[in-house]
Amino acid sequence: MQGSYRKLILLFFLFLLAVLAIFGYTPTNDGIGYIEYAETCIEAGEPYPCLGLIKGYPFIWNIGVINLTALFLKTFHSIYPILVFFCLLKALTALLIAKISELVFNSKVAFAALILYILYPNNWGEVTTVNSETPMIFLILLAFYIILKNSENIRWLFLGGMLMALANWFRPIALIFLGSLMLYYILFERKNILRKTVGILSGYILIIFLFGIESYSRTGYFIYQAESLWFNMAEATYETSVRPHYNTEMYPVGTVRYIDNMHDKTAIECNQIWKKRSLEWLKNNKLNYLSKVPGRLLYMYFTDIDNMTFLIKDKSKAENNYITLPYRNIIQRLNGLNYVQTAAFICMVLYYALLLFALWGTIKLLARKRFKNAFLPLIIIIGGSLAIVLAIHGETRFKAPFMPFIFMLAATSLSEKLSLKTKSQQTTTD
Repeated sequence: MQGSYRKLILLFFLFLLAVLAIFGYTPTNDGIGYIEYAETCIEAGEPYPCLGLIKGYPFIWNIGVINLTALFLKTFHSIYPILVFFCLLKALTALLIAKISELVFNSKVAFAALILYILYPNNWGEVTTVNSETPMIFLILLAFYIILKNSENIRWLFLGGMLMALANWFRPIALIFLGSLMLYYILFERKNILRKTVGILSGYILIIFLFGIESYSRTGYFIYQAESLWFNMAEATYETSVRPHYNTEMYPVGTVRYIDNMHDKTAIECNQIWKKRSLEWLKNNKLNYLSKVPGRLLYMYFTDIDNMTFLIKDKSKAENNYITLPYRNIIQRLNGLNYVQTAAFICMVLYYALLLFALWGTIKLLARKRFKNAFLPLIIIIGGSLAIVLAIHGETRFKAPFMPFIFMLAATSLSEKLSLKTKSQQTTTD
């Protein structure tokens, strides 16, 4: 089985390279922003966040991907090497999904999850974009695998905690995974729970401290992750729709988000202003705010075609690189879809099938009282999704960190025989 893994991962890597070579780079609004920030940091001769991108800017963005982009641009003077690197990370992510599935379920489920992940079209186009999700998901899964594989080894747990903090540097979502692990230990792995927790948190806190001190030494601010929560929360105080709004006024006068002379303030000052205003608004609008959560959750999971934009022929303008489908009467209009829309529709159908298989797999697990096996995937998907839509609007791409666990659950219903084993029972693998 391990030999099959290696062959499939190599083939997947080569396939992703072919996708990149054939379809080329896909600019996105975020990707263009990351590149612009990276170029500013290169000119300033220091990593992000630099003072030039703190004063006059609304928030601290995803630090890790900006610095990674700057490193590749400074070294190679081209965006393509980082995309090749993303191809490698994406292929290794597939391997990690299989390895984690082996630990949580068994080798048959692992193989099914690997095949599902490789064949899923929306995974292919991601490597053509500069994004924070690819490195973040790879790092968080690597941390997860190390922690689950070496739950009694303090050194490996320490390393796992460090990798979680590094993933958080790319996109701040690690607390969801940390919290899930802590609950898992409390409910199912109480033996040496304090030792395990201290090992993971020590590594996590060390990296936060190192990043924060490095930032403080240059800028005077202890910054270790992106800070855009209150920027997004401020929008929720006046925006009635549950879906994100693009190409609209970002700072409407008279709203919580509008700040006089914002260009004279730092991202840290803006963050504090939005935090204060948002909390004051929330005091009297709790139910109003919570009423948006179901709609946000539904919107986030409604479809999964964001990365199918790699098929667009003219990708010169990032703002035009999106796909729209006539959802309300799509069956009647199938013959009128262009080739990109047709591919996106096929991907959407596969996505719904994946969700159904994941739901069926979950039902089978719970019916067989395999609560320990089901817990981590379910708590990460459900708890993580709720945490995101409670904090910010639910873009469809925001579920990306949870998709690996949806593949795992779907694989449990597709594998030939669901002979689950707990980690303590599993002494050998194929």
